[in-house]
Amino acid sequence: MGKSIPPISEKTFSHFCGFIDDVIKRIENGSVIGLNRREQSYRINQLTKNKSSKIIDLKSYFLDDPEDLKLPNVNSNDKTAYLITNADSLFEEKQSFLAFFNNLVKKNSKFSLIFFFQHNITYPWNMKVLSSYQYLFQNIYFYPKYEKDDLKQFLIYLGNKFKNKIPTNTKNLILSHCGGNLWLIKEAVRYYVKTKDIKNIFDHQEMIFRLKVIYDELEEQEKRVFKKLIKQEANFTDDEKLVIDYLNKTNYISPLLKKFVSQKLAYENFLSLNQNNIFLNSIPIDTFFSRSERKGLRYLLSFSNKLITRDELAKTLWSGNDDYTDWALDQFIKRLRNKLIKLGLDRQLIKTKKNQGFVLINSFINL
Repeated sequence: MGKSIPPISEKTFSHFCGFIDDVIKRIENGSVIGLNRREQSYRINQLTKNKSSKIIDLKSYFLDDPEDLKLPNVNSNDKTAYLITNADSLFEEKQSFLAFFNNLVKKNSKFSLIFFFQHNITYPWNMKVLSSYQYLFQNIYFYPKYEKDDLKQFLIYLGNKFKNKIPTNTKNLILSHCGGNLWLIKEAVRYYVKTKDIKNIFDHQEMIFRLKVIYDELEEQEKRVFKKLIKQEANFTDDEKLVIDYLNKTNYISPLLKKFVSQKLAYENFLSLNQNNIFLNSIPIDTFFSRSERKGLRYLLSFSNKLITRDELAKTLWSGNDDYTDWALDQFIKRLRNKLIKLGLDRQLIKTKKNQGFVLINSFINL
C-alpha cells in the first residue's frame, strides 16, 4: 500500500489555514463560506494545532442561549480565537447569539471570531438578516472547490484507508460522476471495495441517500435555480445569476447530482392523455407544442412502453407520406425532447432503439 498521505493536498489546506491565521493574527473576525457541516469537523481538527484557538459548536445540545457559553472575562487582555462551527444555525434557532457575538467583539478587542457557514451568507436575502452584524463580513473566505490534484490524492488516501488498490479506470469513472464532492467519492469507493460491483456503484441505496442529503441541504432559492438549469431555461434574474455563480464557484453541481435532480423532476411531473388533450400534472399543455409535436406526442403516449417503429411514427407525422428522411425524423425527436426537458421531464422519457424506432417510457407517465 502507498505511504500515508493527507486527504487533500497541502496547497489547498495551506491556503485555507493562511486565511484563518491571518485573521487571528490581526485580531479580526471572519467567515468561511461553503464548507459543509460534514467537513467542518475534519478541517477544524486539522486547524486546532494552534493551541490558542477554541471551538464553539452552535449545534451543541448544551447551547440553548448565549448564557450557556462559558467564556473568559471579556475584559481579559489575553488574545483568544474562537472557531464557531455550524454557524448556519444563526439563521435558525440560534439568532439570539448574533447580538451576543456582536457585543462580545465590541467589548473585547483581543477576541477573534471565525464562523464556519455551509450556506452563502452573501446572498442578498441572507444579508438582510445579517447586515447589522458587520463582524461577520470583516473577512470573507469562500472555501475553494477541490481541484483535480486534490481529488486524485483523496482517491489514493481512500485506497490506503480501505487497504485496497482501485483500478485507474474505476478512479476515472468515479471522478467523472462525483465531481468534487468528497462524500460521494468516498461512498463510491467504499461500495466498490465492498462489492467490486461497477454496475451499481452510483445508484445503490447509500449513494441515493447521500444525493438526497446534498440536494436537501441547498437553500430553496438554490433548488429553484438548479431545477431551471436542468430544464435548460435561459431567463434568470440577477439574484438567480448570483446563485449560478456561487454553485459554479464551489463546484456543487456534480454530474451525479444533476442526474438525481433530473430524475426527481421527472418523477414529480407526469404526462397524461385525456380526450386527445395532453396534460402535465392535470394542467393542459397542448399549446406548448407545435401541431406536429402534438400529433407525435399523442401517438407516443397512446402506445407507451411499446416500440413505435420509425415508419409508424413518420406516417403519423406526415400523413402516410413515405417520402421522409431519417434526418427529419431525428430532428423531430430532438425538438420534442428539448420541449420535454423545458417542462422538467427527463430527456430519456423517449428512448431511441437503434435502427428500430422509439419507446415512450411509462415509468414517468400517469395515463
